[in-house]
Amino acid sequence: MNNNSRVSNIRDNCRANLLKYTKQAFDIITLLSNPRILDIGCGSGVATIELARLTDGYIEAIDIDQNVLKEFKRQVQSQNLQHQITISEISMLETNFPTVSFDLIWSEGSIAFIGFQTGLEKWRTYLKPDGYLVVHDSKRDLKHKEKLIPECGYTLLGEFILSHEIWWNEYFAPLKKQLESLPDFKSLTSAEISELHTAQQEIKRFDLSNDNYASVFFILKKIKTFQD
Repeated sequence: MNNNSRVSNIRDNCRANLLKYTKQAFDIITLLSNPRILDIGCGSGVATIELARLTDGYIEAIDIDQNVLKEFKRQVQSQNLQHQITISEISMLETNFPTVSFDLIWSEGSIAFIGFQTGLEKWRTYLKPDGYLVVHDSKRDLKHKEKLIPECGYTLLGEFILSHEIWWNEYFAPLKKQLESLPDFKSLTSAEISELHTAQQEIKRFDLSNDNYASVFFILKKIKTFQD
């Protein structure tokens, strides 16, 4: 896949429209200086780079997709963030970090791959006693997820919903418009054509009347006295 894919760049540009919600979630927590942060399922690093802007901490970002990580690494180099962000190709299913080693764990759109309860339970062991976990996940089964939070050893500091209207107006509609501005297929690489078809199918599947397309930011703090 072309690391400078025009389709990937368009996706990232549209994804950046949602960074104000990353900041909104971050502003709810109170970190000490130079925190250690783990970003699980970082993808192309749009949110990770925003975290680097919001904090003076050190961020370890992990994902399993080699192609997006290559572009992420290029972005880190071009923005001179090598001192603040380390990128590793690690599956979230195979994480094995030392216990109580992070002040903050961040997960935007990735916990679904491991399961909400499994993620909360496993990642809690990596957090320091006063550590935070921020998860951005589907709104589906919201009440059940809220119930699991204290059961897994966290206090819910806050939550807020990104409605399906927000997703359409701030991501999918701009994505659709920008993809339609691309030149004809003759100027696109085979990888870009494949990415374009995938993005077009995602837009086609999006249902503005279906609340399942909404998502939720959960801002959690580890309960120090919780018995695992």
